[in-house]
Amino acid sequence: MSIIKNKDYDVIIIGAGIGGLVCGCYIAQRGLKVLIVEKNVKPGGYCRSFSVNGFHFDTCAHSLGGVRQDGNIGRIISELELKNKIQIERSNPSNIVITPHFKIHFWNELDRIIQEFQSCFPDEAKKIEDFFNFVYKIKGTSFSSLIKITFEELLEKYFKDKRLKAILSLPLLGNIGLPASRVSAFTAVTLYQEFLIDGGYHPVGGMGRLSDVLSQRFKELKGDIVFGNPVEKISFVKNSIKGVHVKGNNFYTTEYIVSDIDARQTFINLIQDKGFFDQRFLRKLDKFKPSLSTFVLYLGLDSDFSALPTGTQTVWYLSSYNVEKMYRSAIKNEIDKLDWFLFRIDKDRKSIMALVNVPFINKEFWQKNKKNFTNSFIKKIENLMPGLSDHIIYKSAATPATLLNWSNGFKGASYGWESTLSQVSQVGFSQATPVKNLYLCGHWATIAFGIPGVAYLGRSTANIIIKRKGL
Repeated sequence: MSIIKNKDYDVIIIGAGIGGLVCGCYIAQRGLKVLIVEKNVKPGGYCRSFSVNGFHFDTCAHSLGGVRQDGNIGRIISELELKNKIQIERSNPSNIVITPHFKIHFWNELDRIIQEFQSCFPDEAKKIEDFFNFVYKIKGTSFSSLIKITFEELLEKYFKDKRLKAILSLPLLGNIGLPASRVSAFTAVTLYQEFLIDGGYHPVGGMGRLSDVLSQRFKELKGDIVFGNPVEKISFVKNSIKGVHVKGNNFYTTEYIVSDIDARQTFINLIQDKGFFDQRFLRKLDKFKPSLSTFVLYLGLDSDFSALPTGTQTVWYLSSYNVEKMYRSAIKNEIDKLDWFLFRIDKDRKSIMALVNVPFINKEFWQKNKKNFTNSFIKKIENLMPGLSDHIIYKSAATPATLLNWSNGFKGASYGWESTLSQVSQVGFSQATPVKNLYLCGHWATIAFGIPGVAYLGRSTANIIIKRKGL
C-alpha cells in the first residue's frame, strides 16, 4: 500500500493499466502534477507476469504489437525515453495457425505473409495480395469508413474459400472475442496492422515488464501513485469535478480525471449524482454488451517432454473451419465444442500459457467447474501435443472470476465492450464523456482495444489535456 499526503493535482488517473500509465507519463513529462490511483498492489491490469516453482508465465496478455518505430508502442518507447529500460524480443514468425490441412506462418515481412497464404490457397493468389496490401496501407477517411461494415463483409469482397476466411477470422476470436460476422472491420483491420503484420514482440522478463517500466518512468517524472486503495467516489462542486475519494478516508482534489477502469464502474458507481447525465446516456450504457472473458491455463513441464513446437511465437490451433459456431459454443460455455485455442511457450521451453474465450456466467460457476475445465482444456491441447499430461508438474488457471478480481471489469470481460458495429466509436463512450473534464483511456473506451490500442489512447488523452492546459 502506498500513502501520499492529500494534496491538489492537475490530473488524477483512476487505474494503472497500460492506458493509465502511458497517459500519466505524458502528462507528468510536461510538468503537470499527476496522481494515479490503483486498487491492486501492482500496475498493469491484465498485462502482468508471475513466476512459481521456477516456471514463468504471463497472466493474460501474451505478446505485443505495434513496436515498429512509428507504431503505437514504438513511438511511446521513444518519446518516453524507455529504450534503455526495456528489452523487447521479436519472434519470426509472430503467429502460426495450425489446421487439419495447413500450417500457416505470419512472418515479419508483408511479402512473405502473402506468399505463405498464396502457397496454401493458390486459387485465391491475386485476391490474397490485394487483401493484405489493402489492410497494410489503408489510412485516414478510408480507414474510418470500415466502422460501418463487418469484417465478414470485407472478407466477402475478396475471397470465396471458406477455409481461408476462417483462418483469417480466427485471430479476431482470440484477440477480440468476436467472429468476423459481428466484429467491426475497423477493429479487425487495426488488429491486423498492429498485432499480426507488426506482431510477435515480447518484453524480456515477461509482459509485466512493460507495466513495471512505465510505472517506474512515471515516478521518475515526479508523478505520484497509490497502490492497494481503490477510488470510491468522484466528487463534484457546482457541476465541476472537485476530486476523488480513495479508500482509507483520503481525498485528492483535481481539475481533470482520466478513467482507465470499467466504464460502468466509472459512470454508475463512482459518480453517484446521476444528474450529470442525460437519461438516454445511462440507458445506452445499460444496453452495452461486454466482450467475452477468457480461461487461461498455466502449465509447467518437466525437461523430458520434447513434443513442443519450436520457437516462442503464438500458436493457434483450429480443428475445424466454422468460427461462427465456435463463437456460439463459447457464448454457451460448451467446452467440448470449443474447436480452437492459442498458446505461447516461454523461452525456457518449460512453461506454457494457453487460453480460450469463455463467458463469465458467475463466480460460483467457476469455483465449482475450474478443475474440470482445466482437465478438459488439457485434453484439447493433447490433440496437438500427444502425451502432454504425463509431463505436467505444475498446473494452474485463471477463470473469468479471476479476471474480474484483477480488473473489476464488467463480467470479467477480456476486451472491454464488444467491438460490434453498434458499439464502436460511440459518442460519450470514447475519450470525451458527458462529464466535463472526465476522460476514458482504457479498453472500456469504444475506439481502441489491446495493448497497442490502449497505449495509443493513453497518449492521445494526455495530449488533449496538455493542449487544454495551454502547454
